[in-house]
Amino acid sequence: MGKKPEIFDQYPPWMVFLTAKLTLLVYGSGAFIMFRLNILTGYLYILYVLLLEFYLYKEACPNCCYYGKLCAFGKGKLAAIFFKKGDPKKFGKRKLTWKDFIPQILVVLIPVIVGISLLISRGFHPITLAAMLYPVFSWFVLNPIIYGKIACIHCKQGSKCCPALEFFSKAKK
Repeated sequence: MGKKPEIFDQYPPWMVFLTAKLTLLVYGSGAFIMFRLNILTGYLYILYVLLLEFYLYKEACPNCCYYGKLCAFGKGKLAAIFFKKGDPKKFGKRKLTWKDFIPQILVVLIPVIVGISLLISRGFHPITLAAMLYPVFSWFVLNPIIYGKIACIHCKQGSKCCPALEFFSKAKK
């Protein structure tokens, strides 16, 4: 039997840095593609990402046990700057469905579609191709490592009441 993973009261800064950097690379890749289309779509994409993050910070983070602390993604510390503490008992009450993940899917899907159209209409551009491939690579290769090996296994709430963990566990059954 394997050793039970340590549960963190606060995540080590190196983990927060790693997860934040990888997330920002996804957002940056999308922004690069959208700015290649035109300046307006670039700014609209950035606004969309900011609104998506704001919603997460507002709805989930204040009720998390990592509020005011370093969670795996650094959001608990940031949420405490902008929002008052919520009720940790509410954190796991919301049941997630596929429609809850659509906004996150669009962060990657829209730039990929725009990137394909740019490669077809404006010709091959290696940085556009890389900017399209990295978020897809992140989803299918890096996210399982981040969530499965770095973040969720050390989380206080992961085994108790994490709505995302519960959703994906049901999906595998």
